[in-house]
Amino acid sequence: MDIKNTTTQHAITPNQGKPLISNPFTGAQPPSKPLIPLPSSEQGTGNTEAPVQGAIADGALAELEASLEEIRAGEMILNAALAKEAELEKYQKKEDRAELESTKEPDRTSSADDATNERILNRKLLEMLHWKQDSHQSVAANFNQIQSIFQALLNELLSNSKGALQVQLMAQLDAFTLNAIRQLITERFQELLDFLGQYGRPNSGEALINGLFENLSERKPLTLSEGNSFFGGTGYASQNMTQKGTGGQQLEQGIIYQKDSKARINTEYQNHVGKSERSGTKALELMQRGGYLTGNKAFNLRDIRQVQNFIHYLNQNLPQIKPEKLPYTSEEYLGFSAGVSSLKAQAFIEQTGLSEGTASALKYAMGTFAQEYFFQNGQNLKQTPEFRDKSSCPAYQADSFQKIYRYMIDTYSQKHDAQSAVLAGFKKSLESYYEKQTDPVYQNMNRYRSDIGFFSRSPISDWKNEIINGWKSICKDWNGFLQYTQLSKNKALKFDYSLSRDYYMAFLMSQEKSPHHGKGRKKKTLQFVVRLGILVISIIICLFLMALFSP
Repeated sequence: MDIKNTTTQHAITPNQGKPLISNPFTGAQPPSKPLIPLPSSEQGTGNTEAPVQGAIADGALAELEASLEEIRAGEMILNAALAKEAELEKYQKKEDRAELESTKEPDRTSSADDATNERILNRKLLEMLHWKQDSHQSVAANFNQIQSIFQALLNELLSNSKGALQVQLMAQLDAFTLNAIRQLITERFQELLDFLGQYGRPNSGEALINGLFENLSERKPLTLSEGNSFFGGTGYASQNMTQKGTGGQQLEQGIIYQKDSKARINTEYQNHVGKSERSGTKALELMQRGGYLTGNKAFNLRDIRQVQNFIHYLNQNLPQIKPEKLPYTSEEYLGFSAGVSSLKAQAFIEQTGLSEGTASALKYAMGTFAQEYFFQNGQNLKQTPEFRDKSSCPAYQADSFQKIYRYMIDTYSQKHDAQSAVLAGFKKSLESYYEKQTDPVYQNMNRYRSDIGFFSRSPISDWKNEIINGWKSICKDWNGFLQYTQLSKNKALKFDYSLSRDYYMAFLMSQEKSPHHGKGRKKKTLQFVVRLGILVISIIICLFLMALFSP
């Protein structure tokens, strides 16, 4: 096509200079062909058609750009609609997935959730770890506070943990609770702990602490060893939580959460959790398997207060024997004194209604105490100057001590009457003592000399008064014990020396074995013979005089 002719057909004169007018019938712009720039050879030649050609090109270009803008705007609208449709589809898939998951059995929490729960629970456990007793409150108030904290933390652990984590945290809570109880008992009942530690069964102190825990929680404490054995007993729990009650490293490091730069989750722990959850194991099941406690449990708070009161009395009123008296103190006296102390414990146990476990612990400790009482006095005897002369001051014989002590305990077990048991022991002690005083084998011993009193352990002149005063002192001591331990309301327990027929029987029977009794009888016989002789002689003299002066 000839470019020049084409340009001439659409030429616009300068005088016209108006925009193209659209078709009045269709409203469309008049058709136009694309404008083609002039070749460089035709520019600047003075050709009057060149400016007209440039004006036409500029108008067509503007029209083309407007069309392109409309296309771009339409494309943006279309893209926005497509993006919105995709977002709706993604949201719908998410909703469908959530609905599907809600119909499934809840799965175990993720490792990150486990770590978070552990840290939260560990922080809460610190409340029990840092518990301190309030010295201004009663023991019961402090104990109730421990119980309140324990129950709150227990509910928290059962609600927010499961599997191996639950068991281990439960064991940690039990350990911290035992420590709190130990702190309370140590500060308030040290005298009782010392007595049980010295005379009681092995680990009596721990048994007391555990007993209080059992009364607090209605179950035995859950130990870490039990948790480990229940979950197979392999590595992780025993490696990471080996010390009960310390809690420092365990709380800081955690059971499942390793505090390092990467905050790793221990894979071995995950295996433990997976195993426990697949088997449906929970701490509650483990506790139930161990068995809940029922009935009157050992070492409740009331028991401990009562026993502490008795031990305090015993320490304050223990029959102390001065060293200078030991060479004149018989095995029978030691056995009788130890027997009276043990009978006090027996009466105390029955009258206060101690639980079976507490009563057993106290009986055992009192039995050991009695043996230690004899042994300690035997050791003290060997330190006296008189002991150098073995013939006059031999070592104590345990058989003689046990003979009296066991007889009194057995008598009480049969009759459950303290005064009858004490009187029986008193009678047997005097019989044995007086037999030895008349036995040549023992007569040379200082403690069995015929002039030595059973109670006074010193030379006496009035043996009847010595025994009467001795029995009075026994009654006074026993009734003082009832008053101190608040058992005096039971009048049947009181000793009354002036009204006891058994006392007089025991007193009379003891006289038959007394060497003084034989001496008195010989003396009276001699006096009778002398008087009879005087009377006979007087009669003979009278008869002689009468015969002499008769007519």
